[in-house]
Amino acid sequence: MQGTRTLQGQITRSISRSLLLALGLVFSANAAFAGTANFVVDDPKKRDTVSFTSDAPVELIVGNTNKITGSISMDDSLDFSKQPFSAVFDVDLASIDTGIALRNEHMRDNFLETKKFPKATFRVKSVSAASTQLKPGKKVTVQAVGDFTVHGKTVSKTVPVDVTYFEPCKQEGVKFPDCAMLQIRAEVPVAFKDHDIKRPEIVFQKLADTVFVKISATARAVKEDAKGDKKADKKAEKSAKKTK
Repeated sequence: MQGTRTLQGQITRSISRSLLLALGLVFSANAAFAGTANFVVDDPKKRDTVSFTSDAPVELIVGNTNKITGSISMDDSLDFSKQPFSAVFDVDLASIDTGIALRNEHMRDNFLETKKFPKATFRVKSVSAASTQLKPGKKVTVQAVGDFTVHGKTVSKTVPVDVTYFEPCKQEGVKFPDCAMLQIRAEVPVAFKDHDIKRPEIVFQKLADTVFVKISATARAVKEDAKGDKKADKKAEKSAKKTK
């Protein structure tokens, strides 16, 4: 009986080791095939735009800037619901132009205080939608949840974002070489009281309490080198230098 139990124990241990080995091979295979798709917003031709609109009863005020940068990292299946996922966008507030030099100066110095708070940042924590899978040429509207920081004050925001993916190609005349990119469109309401922004009445008595910020940007695909460092596609870099 003792010999039978010993034999059974050996068989059980052998089966367990085999199962663990098989599971290890499966996980290793999945890890080998898993990848990350990386995109950056940094158009050297300044075609990305961020604008705010203040539609007060007295006057309509519009401000614009092309200085937006950002990065998106996601599973290479292009499914926002899968990990890893991260996204962050920065806007240079000191570059906003309202069309009047004096108003721009007051906005930078007394309103947004850009010397202390030079950027607006939206750091996305999660994305949800009926369908989170990106497919070539098809717009997907997602709800991006994250931290929105302006004037040193961070609030949680849920922002509807339209995203369209364009797959790699060799077509001439596209926005970026090799085509691969994400087209991003969003509108964000920003209430001044949420960010402790006080309106200087002398210049901004006509400004609404809430402005609407529109973002139109394209994130181009970037590749990683053998060390895992993100590097822009060489063709894109050469193209950007030629346009300067």
